[in-house]
Amino acid sequence: MSKTIAETLADFIHDATYENLPKEVIHQAKRCLMDTCGAIIAGSFHSKSGKVAQSYAKTLEEPQTATIIGTTLMRSPQTAAFANGIAAHALELDDGSRHATYHPGSSIVPASLAICEAEGKTAQDLITAIAVGYEVSIRIGKSMNPHHYLRGFHPTGTIAHFGTAAACSKVLGLNIEEITNALGLAGSLASGINQYEIDGSLVKHLHPGNAARNGILTALLAKEGLTGPKGVIEGRLGFCHCFSDEYDISSITEGLGAQYDILSIYFKPYPSCRYVHYANEATLNILKEHPLTPDDIDQIHILTHKNAKQGSDIPDYQTVLHARLSIQYGIASILVRGKAGLQEYTEDAIKDLRVREIARKITIEIDPEIQKLYPNPRSMIVEIKDKKGNVYSSRVDYPKGDPENPMTDDELIEKFVDVTGQVISKESQAKVIENTLRIAPDARVKEMMKLFRFEA
Repeated sequence: MSKTIAETLADFIHDATYENLPKEVIHQAKRCLMDTCGAIIAGSFHSKSGKVAQSYAKTLEEPQTATIIGTTLMRSPQTAAFANGIAAHALELDDGSRHATYHPGSSIVPASLAICEAEGKTAQDLITAIAVGYEVSIRIGKSMNPHHYLRGFHPTGTIAHFGTAAACSKVLGLNIEEITNALGLAGSLASGINQYEIDGSLVKHLHPGNAARNGILTALLAKEGLTGPKGVIEGRLGFCHCFSDEYDISSITEGLGAQYDILSIYFKPYPSCRYVHYANEATLNILKEHPLTPDDIDQIHILTHKNAKQGSDIPDYQTVLHARLSIQYGIASILVRGKAGLQEYTEDAIKDLRVREIARKITIEIDPEIQKLYPNPRSMIVEIKDKKGNVYSSRVDYPKGDPENPMTDDELIEKFVDVTGQVISKESQAKVIENTLRIAPDARVKEMMKLFRFEA
């Protein structure tokens, strides 16, 4: 009898070791670690969601074994992963996979940090867990998307569960049967819908926190003997069938252990939805050649794919989260202020009537030729028409941060320093960089986590 997808993935998770991971995978996992820690530090301080998670954690009386970053609190690994996962996603700074339409770092890194700290593990355990978590979840995600996303699901809440379960199973040293059960349990707990796109509610941030917590929970329950369906992924009533109209099962295990999808993720230079990045870059490209002012603008038209239209066509943004998702807001902020960074996404900033006036002039259309190419590339064309009738256009296929247009280590460090600058000192920044991007295999995660216990 042939193995199920979960059993095949369990073999990969069980057999993976730090020593047999390619050097470039180890390095990428460290980049993901540093980048996500920066997002958590920033989110713990700058976001309402991060503060709510901290307040909730304070009400719980639990064993103090894992750090809630940006506080002096320690709680259970589940609660720490939950709070840190929320903070990681709250400012839209987290990494992502264009193929899986998913942000793996905001759930896998918090879950891996929390369970490694609680279990007294080393950096090589942490990095291995991150690597297998990304691999398993991205492969499942890319087999189902864009159809899973277009059905209304948020893959950062759904797909993520398989990644966190894989990572935590690795840390806990589960056997193949137990890992298979953990994946089966994770598939049943997976949840997250995109209704927040309609009203801009903060529930979006809950999704990776929930997945981080549930990854630890499912691994612990599997260790105790709770069973999950072996056919959780491809079965007649499994995850793919229930959550997507179309999927490609064979792609999940094709090249497993030889080709690593963690190398295909993108990093974000802007604190907004990835689709907004395409629009921002195209607008900046036009402004370099044609220094238009807001008063010059007659109308702006955008050609792109279904995902961007569905998720980021938000001209009448109502909340800060809405603005982070809105292509209209990103373009308008750049045209009015010249930038769209952290300071442009505050309650006061989104009330700027000059920005809103430009946002109302922006329309978005699905282009059949661009849609045919999706997801590689996920192109966007911005066309700006001035009041004299001139039309200026720019197309972006691979924005900054994509593997085809990568952020270097120095650029990721620059981002880390920028987003954490109001939260921790330069000395602390240097220590975190050294203990994430350059961490030694035998370093103790407990020692590293001391750097993250502070009052901002």
